[in-house]
Amino acid sequence: MARRLYISVPDLTAERVRRLADREFSGNVSALVAWLVDREARRVESLDTVAEWEAVHGEISPAEITAARRRWLR
Repeated sequence: MARRLYISVPDLTAERVRRLADREFSGNVSALVAWLVDREARRVESLDTVAEWEAVHGEISPAEITAARRRWLR
C-alpha cells in the first residue's frame, strides 16, 4: 500500500531531486524519495543497534571493526 505525502523543499533541493530521480529512477521522484528514506532509516536503526550492543558489551574496538569488515568483504 502506498500513501501520498506532500512536502515542500527549497528550489535547489527540488532540482537535485529531479536530476537524481531522472538518473537513477527513470524520473520517478516517489521511488527515489522512498529509497532514500528507507536507506536513512536503516542507517539510523543500525546505529541504534550498535549503541545498544555497546551499552551491554562495551565499545567496539578498532580491531573488532577491522575483523568484521574482513568477514563482510569475503
